[in-house]
Amino acid sequence: MSSSRAGAARRRFYYGWLIVLGYLLAGVAGSGAMLWGFQVFVTPMSDELGWSRGTIYSVTLFRTLLVGALIVLLARLMDRRRWPPIVMTVSSVVLGLSVIALSLVNAYWQYFLFSVVLGSVGFAGAGGQLYQALVPKWFVRLRGKAIAFGSAGTAIGAFVYPTLADITIDAYGWRTAWVVIGVISLALLTPISLLIRRSPEDLGLLPDGDSVEQAQARRADAAQRGIAEEHSFRPSEVLRYRTTWFIVLATMLAAPTMIGLTSNWAVHFQSIGFTRTEAATVVSTYGAASLVSRLLWGYFLDRHHVRGVAVVHAGLTACTILFLLLVDTFAVALAYGAVQGLVLGGYLAIQPLIWSNFFGRAYLGAIRGAFAPFQTAVAAAAPFVIAASADAFDSYRPAFFALLLFWLLALGFMYGARPLPRPEAAKAGGG
Repeated sequence: MSSSRAGAARRRFYYGWLIVLGYLLAGVAGSGAMLWGFQVFVTPMSDELGWSRGTIYSVTLFRTLLVGALIVLLARLMDRRRWPPIVMTVSSVVLGLSVIALSLVNAYWQYFLFSVVLGSVGFAGAGGQLYQALVPKWFVRLRGKAIAFGSAGTAIGAFVYPTLADITIDAYGWRTAWVVIGVISLALLTPISLLIRRSPEDLGLLPDGDSVEQAQARRADAAQRGIAEEHSFRPSEVLRYRTTWFIVLATMLAAPTMIGLTSNWAVHFQSIGFTRTEAATVVSTYGAASLVSRLLWGYFLDRHHVRGVAVVHAGLTACTILFLLLVDTFAVALAYGAVQGLVLGGYLAIQPLIWSNFFGRAYLGAIRGAFAPFQTAVAAAAPFVIAASADAFDSYRPAFFALLLFWLLALGFMYGARPLPRPEAAKAGGG
């Protein structure tokens, strides 16, 4: 290949970046509607409908459980050629319509139907989790950067949706606000869903957009330096390793913070004397800082093994929860939001890499799906348990102390998660 043709190949747009864009938009619309925007609706919905915080949050328990059950099936479909665009498109439409339907709620059965039955179908496919099984298939060398960029969607959702929901509720009421958020979700998710594909090989491409010559040159260089190619473990193989279960336990311990704490922030800040607008501003500050953090954590993930980065991250997250316990003024709350965003935002870049870098990309959907129920069971209970704990103790502090302990335990489990031996290495060593 001539130098001009090689240069043109390098400049050609790589389809994998469309998959990253889909991941980003799913994070914006999914987390924005179901997590970041949702908590701003708790107080006005509670006031009009006469429901407690526990009642409002109860749907998150059932929805997350159902999402987890659906992920077991849908994640496996991400390993099959024709299913990703079908799953993503149908889920995107259902998610948008379920959010719009929340504007019609007058009775709890309606709230349950729209939030749990329809919402779980939409969120399972279009909420971003399935992209964690797709993006690593498209990238190996640039995997850290690609996941960091894609995971920034949740940060954008945290930055935009609380303020958007607050302004729209003030201007038009919470019912119209749900319609606005639902229409935005449809507009963001549906077009990109039609373009989603399983892997670069399905389009005659190679991971990272490499040409055949580039891939051969990189393999030769890696062989000279003694760097082995990525190995893809089968689901049945990973079950026997202690590392696998350490990773499962670490992700289970992180889930209550990622789902439970974040969904209760706005309500917590209002409970200690902040206005709804101030609470939304703190959450938006978190979102802005979290957006910046994806680039920072992506930089380290491209240069260091994900295990070491995850250990450091767990320690820093424990420190941020201590910081949360000290928040007593709006200025301190804004500082906390910024620090929490810089730290906690990194988890959504780290967590997908843990699975792909330890287990490879070929069977990633099946592996993620197999272990999803463990994380889902904890994540499902967290928002409701934290809200119920606050009702029982008239304070969120007991729940925050529990989250602090969880992160210290997660740190220990990730430290013990050693890279898996390749099957040929295990046979050579007698194991």
